[in-house]
Amino acid sequence: MATSTTRSRLFNLFDKIRYRRFISRSNQSSALQKAEEQDNESHYPPIKPKYPPGEWGEMDRGIAWTWHEEGEKWKSMASVEERLSFLATKDSKYGSKVWKYNSIQTNTGLSDYQQDKTKTVLINDAPEVINNIDIDIENEFKDIKTILQDKLLEEQEYLVQHLGKMYDPKKPEALNTKLIKSLVFDLVAVLSTKYEHLFELQLDPEVEIAAYWDRYGVPPIKPWRNYEKSKTDYSIPTWPLPKKFFQNYSKYQSQSKLSCQLRTSNPLPEFLPQDDVKCTSEPYPECRLWPNVLGTPSGWVQPKCDPGYVPQDPYQFVNLSFVPRNLSYLPYLEKNLGAENAAESLKYFGMNTAFISTVAQAYNQGFSTFVDITYPFTTQTIMTDGRLFSIYSYQLNTLHLWKGDEVNPLRNICFLQDSLPLYDVIENGQIKGFNDDLYL
Repeated sequence: MATSTTRSRLFNLFDKIRYRRFISRSNQSSALQKAEEQDNESHYPPIKPKYPPGEWGEMDRGIAWTWHEEGEKWKSMASVEERLSFLATKDSKYGSKVWKYNSIQTNTGLSDYQQDKTKTVLINDAPEVINNIDIDIENEFKDIKTILQDKLLEEQEYLVQHLGKMYDPKKPEALNTKLIKSLVFDLVAVLSTKYEHLFELQLDPEVEIAAYWDRYGVPPIKPWRNYEKSKTDYSIPTWPLPKKFFQNYSKYQSQSKLSCQLRTSNPLPEFLPQDDVKCTSEPYPECRLWPNVLGTPSGWVQPKCDPGYVPQDPYQFVNLSFVPRNLSYLPYLEKNLGAENAAESLKYFGMNTAFISTVAQAYNQGFSTFVDITYPFTTQTIMTDGRLFSIYSYQLNTLHLWKGDEVNPLRNICFLQDSLPLYDVIENGQIKGFNDDLYL
């Protein structure tokens, strides 16, 4: 009896142990099965590529991703006002440390510098597309020749009367602007009787324009004035600068003023295809000197791009603009730089103004230094004092000026017909030597 009871107890004990082992093995199998199911269902995030889409050359990968992310942020913004506000305060609420690029330079020997900073190829000729216009210009516009001559005589008489009064250094520029506006208003009024599309033209007198861009070739300005001094003076606190301050591009802000501009709802056709050899490989002068050595000041500003009209205006494209030749700076330039250097500064003033206008228009269409343009922006700018005419035909091919030529080979193009005389002289109430070739 005792033996039977003992066996019964041992059997129950072994049975419990066997049951526990079975439960444990079942739980282990269930856990392994669940782990395998989880492994099969797990989706790992894709591996981030070294560089974002596009061409980046030897740029630091972190900086490249920053440019890409800012471009995506720019695209996600719905309105032009929101984008421009982002541009103005991207670096800080006070703006950005930029080079204040002068549209008219007051130092000598800056032709290479100006072409380099705008990445512009200057061609002393008219675009072929303009030379090949199939229209009988002589018969089409012969009616306005008399009107043009009468207006020049009228303005010359007014000019003589007012220049004899108290000297004002800004008076020649003001009178030059008045002459341009008067000529343009009269010519548009006469031509609109033949060409109905001129009724839809928007004419803006005395417009201020501004543009911002980033340019390859010079490292950015350090934002802290005492950064270099702090390396030796330990009383000045130091902290590591972000990588972006060791890249090879700088920020530029510029502005200009137009006597008037003519806008339409349609852009001018391109002067050259973007894949033309002039747009991709034409050499242009390089200038890698520090900008303040060349007279370019720096400062904190809120970057802005202003084409001279509100973003909601239906007439978004500036087909033609005018700038005065008799600038208030001109006597200073001629006195301090000489007539030849003053003429050189004046020539590049027209090119810079056309560049600023096209950049501002591109920003108004949603493009920027972050998002490059997908089609060229073109405009024509005329600089005149009523007798001499300089005609600029500018084509903006890229806003990614912060990339080197090996990554972004596109250049901007400026065709120039410089200092063409409309007439020789006005004497005794008559225009002598009227240049029909320029007029036509």
